[in-house]
Amino acid sequence: MLFSNIIGHTDIQQRLIHSVQEKRISHAQLLLGPEGSGSLALAMAYAQYIYCKNPSATDSWGICPSCQKCQKLAHPDLHLVFPIALSKDVRVSDNLIAEFREAFIADPYLTLSEWFGNIGAENKQPVIAVEESASILRKLSLTTFEGGYKTLILWLPEKMHPAASNKLLKILEEPPEKTLFLLVTVIRFIIPWQQLSSVRRPVAKNHCFPHPAYQCPENTGCFIMSGAF
Repeated sequence: MLFSNIIGHTDIQQRLIHSVQEKRISHAQLLLGPEGSGSLALAMAYAQYIYCKNPSATDSWGICPSCQKCQKLAHPDLHLVFPIALSKDVRVSDNLIAEFREAFIADPYLTLSEWFGNIGAENKQPVIAVEESASILRKLSLTTFEGGYKTLILWLPEKMHPAASNKLLKILEEPPEKTLFLLVTVIRFIIPWQQLSSVRRPVAKNHCFPHPAYQCPENTGCFIMSGAF
């Protein structure tokens, strides 16, 4: 995902880029915005910029091997966690990773309802199950395949089972070396995640607002957080 493919958010794009250029990447960052505002796309573009082998001052290159892997959501050091509909055969995000890649590549402004429509789960409860926490721990314990950061993009952490979220908070308090957490959430669900303020190593905090071409639901603003709570 290129920053140039995202509508608006110019200021926050620049801040994210500068954090990489200045080697001041916060280990955990919370991206907030209404559904369809592009916060998930920004997380993907940020990760691609971090992994890019030849980034410019304004964007990732887009054609290096690392960028090509990121564009397919297939970089070995990029891990994705998202809500699923639990079933006998589906317990963690990896069970639906191929479907999620296809859905996001087709529409980087993917919403939860659209995602569940794509997998035929419109009437099921979205959840990030307890089993996911063990999967996250396993992934982050691995040595990086290409050096640099291990990145976990967690889409809609408010959908986590309480036991899973408690385990995630412990990881955030004592993260593995060179690990980046990008938590992508929507504004109306932020209150339960105020417990992130208890994390000893601060979660990053920035603000951005939607581009005029995008109409946020109920005129709410988009926020991408970076800096201490």
